Amino acid sequence: MSDYVKIEQAPNQAIAELIKQRLEGAGIPCALASGGSAAYAGASASYAVSVPADRANEARELLAGD
Repeated sequence: MSDYVKIEQAPNQAIAELIKQRLEGAGIPCALASGGSAAYAGASASYAVSVPADRANEARELLAGD
């Protein structure tokens, strides 16, 4: 994910998935990464939301419009 940058930190998996759906619905590729260890990943773990660096501003603007 070296060409991806973090644009958001979601407090849990459900919010991360909603953000991902919003971004992908607008044609922006998105990757989620758990902020905790694998043993704690899941519904209560925080997640970093990352997009391609060249789409980061577009993604931030899209999410700011929510």
